[in-house]
Amino acid sequence: MVDFMGWLTGFQTDPLLYLVIFFLFCVAAAIILPIPVELGLILEPALPYPIKAIVLGLGKGVGSMAVFEIGMKLEPKIRSWRRWRWFRWLFDNCEKFVAKYNYYALYVILSIPLMLDTVPIYIFSLANKNGKALEMKWFAVTNFFAGVTRATILWVLLYILGIDLFQ
Repeated sequence: MVDFMGWLTGFQTDPLLYLVIFFLFCVAAAIILPIPVELGLILEPALPYPIKAIVLGLGKGVGSMAVFEIGMKLEPKIRSWRRWRWFRWLFDNCEKFVAKYNYYALYVILSIPLMLDTVPIYIFSLANKNGKALEMKWFAVTNFFAGVTRATILWVLLYILGIDLFQ
């Protein structure tokens, strides 16, 4: 993580390239990298923070569409693991949670700064009850808005601590 952030910092002289790499990092973080991406928001001071927040949201939205597809393909296999009582209990409760709170819970969970969001995205995509509890379009939109909200919450917390990212 530190090596990647150091590498990313090297692109501060080219803001467009920085945004492209940050976007790809956010996509990868949604799909496979269980790490928070907020450091990318505070690195490039020349870029306006709101633009980086939108790029974070777009990356999370695009990555979540890939996870949604992966979840749809893996769900039948995961369901076969329900023969184990403990797993059936866990999976059934995840399905009930997703069905009851759907996009609202996903939004709240993914809006928490520094949250490792790879796991919740997969849980919501796998416990999607054969694609009936959530739709990909709204899943991606929810991830986008949660990413932007997450960046906003981080900005507010840093501002309260005396760090103004809009200077």
